Amino acid sequence: APVLESPGEADLTAHVDFAAIAAAARDGGAESFGPVDQGDWLVRLGIQPRAAALKRGATAKQAADIDSALARLIAPDQMGTLFKVLALASPGLGAPAGFESPEQASQ
Repeated sequence: APVLESPGEADLTAHVDFAAIAAAARDGGAESFGPVDQGDWLVRLGIQPRAAALKRGATAKQAADIDSALARLIAPDQMGTLFKVLALASPGLGAPAGFESPEQASQ
């Protein structure tokens, strides 16, 4: 699909074999983290407080749009569990932001 011809109109999603990518990364000397659900990853990165900050001073319509967009990104019945995130890094760097366990993230 020519993605620049009609931006936002082409579905470019694909199913990814994360296990194969992680294995290839390990074979190449990298460390892999995840995959984790997109919703969990975004929550760990702080999307909810960021959305709340955007809503301060927003019109009612803008606030509703922010709520709708947030739900679309993190809700389990929308994109929250459908999409996954994987990180690759040099060994020894530790888990990148958003990939730490929920217990580690709260510390």
